[in-house]
Amino acid sequence: MADETWTQIGVDRDGGNWIAVGFSPDDDIGAAVFDSIDELWAEHGDDADRIVVDVPIGLCDPDDASSPCCKESDEELSRRCDDLARGVIGGRHSSVFTAPCREVARKADDGASYEEVNETNKDQTGKGLTQQAANIADCIMEVDELLQGEGDQDILVEGHPEVCFRAFADEDLAHSKKTASGVDERLRLLESTTEYGDSSWRDLTRELTTEGYSVGLDDLLDALVLAVTAVASEDEFQTLPEGPPEDTTGLPMQMVYRRAEPFDVE
Repeated sequence: MADETWTQIGVDRDGGNWIAVGFSPDDDIGAAVFDSIDELWAEHGDDADRIVVDVPIGLCDPDDASSPCCKESDEELSRRCDDLARGVIGGRHSSVFTAPCREVARKADDGASYEEVNETNKDQTGKGLTQQAANIADCIMEVDELLQGEGDQDILVEGHPEVCFRAFADEDLAHSKKTASGVDERLRLLESTTEYGDSSWRDLTRELTTEGYSVGLDDLLDALVLAVTAVASEDEFQTLPEGPPEDTTGLPMQMVYRRAEPFDVE
């Protein structure tokens, strides 16, 4: 667990844990693993200016299908930010899965079978649910419940790592993050920012190893790019879509990224 103040944080899931990379007020970088998002919030929520997490925030509600937060076409209901993100990352579009509606996420979190939640999501939105989306339902509800309670929706926001990496690039990424070429591609994009040092990922790996954690390199790089995104100035801090709408509970349905000019996708 981190023992220093973090003000900008990126958070990604790694197995059953939450891996976080954070910047201190002095721009020092560190990493830690948390058992829950509540644990991370309890330690850093009071000091954080921005926490960017790779979990859907703001969920469709079929009882409010006319809301601008979701796009309804061909009798299918989906979050507009998901659709825009797929357009932004081009060939990597399959990494943006359709977020479940809130009822389905709650059912999956309660232990319903994949077959049941998949059918319920089809009934509610016209779209099936990937196994990946069902598998992180507990994470989605963990973040949702925090934001319905003591969490601050202006601090804890959603970001997608592939969108954040693409925001630092001049063109679409060519390689999967699971490949050596993809790791190299993403490291070069991180190294183009002023906050990232040449040895940052190695230093963070050693720090986590000292604490007894072994995390995937792709998950560490995802947390890193979310943290570098969290450092963005107000001028560089962008959202998909611009001026995002809210879901029925008041949570913004958006993905944040860092770029001098917003993507031309509206």
